[in-house]
Amino acid sequence: MKKSSQREIRNVLTGLAVTAGVFVLLALVFGPARVSGSRTIDLSAVFGRTDGLRVGSPVHAAGIQVGEVAALDLTDRFRVHAVLRIDSTIQLDTDASAAIVTDGIFGSKLVRLDIGGGDQMIGDGGRIAFTEDAIVLDDLLELIISRAKALQEEDVRK
Repeated sequence: MKKSSQREIRNVLTGLAVTAGVFVLLALVFGPARVSGSRTIDLSAVFGRTDGLRVGSPVHAAGIQVGEVAALDLTDRFRVHAVLRIDSTIQLDTDASAAIVTDGIFGSKLVRLDIGGGDQMIGDGGRIAFTEDAIVLDDLLELIISRAKALQEEDVRK
C-alpha cells in the first residue's frame, strides 16, 4: 500500500512538472515578441492611417525585426501617435522614416524603418518626422480601377 501511494504522488508531481513545462514553452512561443538585447528605446511617429497595425506589431529595419509597436493613441487632430520600442543598438538619424506596410500580399501590418542619411541621431523619446500611412487594399484596388477607366475613356475619345 505504501508503494502504491508513493507511485501516485510521483505520478502527480511528474504531471504537474510536465504541465508547467508546457505552459512555459507556450508562453515563450506565443507570448509577446521580445526585442533581442536587454536595452530598448522608445521613439514616436505620427500617422494619418494605421489600418491593421496593433500594439505588439513588429518593427523592421532592413528586413529584420528590431522592435515592436508599444502603444497607439488617437490625437486630438484624428491622427495616430505610435510609440515604437526598438533595440537601442539601432541608430536612426533625423532623416529616418517609418512606413506601415503589409507583410506579404495579405499578411499582417508592420512598421518598416528606413535609417536615413543625416548626421544627428534620434535619441530615446525622440520622434521620427517622416512617416508613410498604411495602404488599404480596397483603396488601392479603387485607384487601379479608376485609372483603368480613365485610360479607357481616353482611348474611346481618340
